[in-house]
Amino acid sequence: MRIQRSVTTSERSRSRLKRSAVAALARVLGVPASVIAERLLRLSARQTGVVFAYHGVEYRPSDPDTQILAAHEASVFEAQLRHLRSRYRIVPAGEMLAAVRLRKRGERFPVAITFDDDLGSHASVALPILQRAGAPATFFLSGASLGKPYAFWWERLQRAVETDVADVHALVFPRRNLPHAGIRELCDAIEEATPLERDAVATRLSQAIGPDPSEAGMREADVRALRQAGMTIGFHTLRHDRLPPLRDSELELAMAAGGKELEHVSEHPLTVIGYPHGQADERVAAAARKAGFCTGFLLNDEAVAPNDDPLLLGRVNPTRGSLGMFAAHLVYHLLRRP
Repeated sequence: MRIQRSVTTSERSRSRLKRSAVAALARVLGVPASVIAERLLRLSARQTGVVFAYHGVEYRPSDPDTQILAAHEASVFEAQLRHLRSRYRIVPAGEMLAAVRLRKRGERFPVAITFDDDLGSHASVALPILQRAGAPATFFLSGASLGKPYAFWWERLQRAVETDVADVHALVFPRRNLPHAGIRELCDAIEEATPLERDAVATRLSQAIGPDPSEAGMREADVRALRQAGMTIGFHTLRHDRLPPLRDSELELAMAAGGKELEHVSEHPLTVIGYPHGQADERVAAAARKAGFCTGFLLNDEAVAPNDDPLLLGRVNPTRGSLGMFAAHLVYHLLRRP
């Protein structure tokens, strides 16, 4: 999971420019012209690939303006998957760097599909779509809900807002003056808090809204269903804390806690990690390497290039817009990396 954090004015400007560039490309290209652009690109010796980072997939529409982490509508996800299947080579995320390095002129560009967080819709909605398409995917899980319902703090915050819990702002941070903060500003504040502060927020939210719903998270049966369907299980850390601010001892624990249990259920070693909130640096990558992970993924809206650190590979947030926007977005990222 990644929540949009506060950014500087220059970062906002760059982000707006990038969105404008992609939107302009989508308007000019659309799906047919994007296919032509991809065909022309395929004739080059360019070695790059795109890893997409999905979260929830639901049959009902999800509103990005009111949802902390809006899901992709199932029909949108399926259309995107059909496009990838028809024009690109879909590979497991752990094989992306090798696929990029081995790509030859004329061959399809590699893409990978990943999912973050332990969401029931992964098994109930996304998996059947993936199976129909015959497409592999990697699911980055924490394993926090293997045995019982468990909702992350942002899921509890979403429920508190939707059920009109009185004075959510004071509930989240009683000693801070955040009376007019919107839900995303509250998320920023919680994400920037210490692990202990986040635990306290999660507890207060639970006390206000009641126990986590029975369907919250993923049980052992869901994880086994993913594995039996040929999907890869990766690690997302048990607590889902931001990793760069952690002390060395905390970082070492984060790389290990819950991993053995998830390996036992999935009946396969965990060799791929998706960093919580998409955040990592060279120190975090070194800790992941020491813990036995071979491949690690950020969430930085960057394609993968052959000389990238295998423990610091980029991922891209897939658009929820039109298929033309999705197709153009993909071409844009292929062009963006040398």
